[in-house]
Amino acid sequence: MSIQAAAQRPVAHVPVSAVKGLVAMVGSMALFITNDTFMKLALREVPLSEGLGLRTVMVSFLFLGLIVASGDLLALRHMFRRSVLVRSSLDTVTTFVYVAALAAMPIASTTTIYMATPLITTALAVPLLGEKVGWRSWSAIIIGFCGAVIVTRPDPATFSLIALLPLVAAFTGAARDISTRSIGPEIPGAVVGLTGSVVFCLAATLIAPFESWKIPSTPVLAYVVASAVSFGGGTLLLVFAFRNAPIASLSPMRYLLVFGALISGYFVFGDLPDAWTSVGMALVVGAGLYAIQREHAKSRAARRAARDDRKTGVVGLATGSRATGTCQPAAACAPSRD
Repeated sequence: MSIQAAAQRPVAHVPVSAVKGLVAMVGSMALFITNDTFMKLALREVPLSEGLGLRTVMVSFLFLGLIVASGDLLALRHMFRRSVLVRSSLDTVTTFVYVAALAAMPIASTTTIYMATPLITTALAVPLLGEKVGWRSWSAIIIGFCGAVIVTRPDPATFSLIALLPLVAAFTGAARDISTRSIGPEIPGAVVGLTGSVVFCLAATLIAPFESWKIPSTPVLAYVVASAVSFGGGTLLLVFAFRNAPIASLSPMRYLLVFGALISGYFVFGDLPDAWTSVGMALVVGAGLYAIQREHAKSRAARRAARDDRKTGVVGLATGSRATGTCQPAAACAPSRD
């Protein structure tokens, strides 16, 4: 049975508890940091396009297996839709730029700067999607962006252009997230993921002549396999989490990536953030959590207003029916049995 058909079936059981969804989200963030850690280790010995290319091939088999298991092979025809290809191209650029920064910078700094992506997405949604953003949200965006800039260390004496890479990845990642809005619900997520993998492999092939590929050693191959398994497992847990727990509860947990990166950086790579990096991290995480809280409050207010409107409409309809002598619904004007 296809994913679309399953989605149209009436739900016959209560979903798995939100607690399991939250636990899955924690596991997902842990696996994504594990993925970054192993990929950073692998890139010490193999070039960027080779390490990412090998991982992407392995992940492609995972997505293809999910498509076969869900009976969505016919959905593969959507791989060449313009919206899917645009999203896949932006994802390819984002991955290359982010992992290039990961290979050269401390993992905590790279992760923190990239976590400005949700704030940049909110800012870009104004001109691109016509969404309205209040002054409080704009303040959070500015503060979070300033935090990301602080982590890049713009001091001319210590600044490196490489520090701009995760910021570029944050912008392309935000554009990718916005472009995802144009992908219809009839296209399964696994098909979108597989398309991204194919586009990425093509890009890696184009870059390969400019890098010296070599046969990976056993440890490097183990790192790449562990990275692919972690990435695939993290993706599956992320899907499970968002299907079983409220988005408002899950979104703040994305910032566990920053703390996971701190742990990985210290114990695996011996990196410890200095005072300025710590300040920047606090600004990015604080601004992001505040922005999420604001969106949650607005969403809750909108739902409350919608419920009030429905109640007002029902009362007004019943009153109007009695005043005009019409029967809407008919039971409102039925003769009394008393």
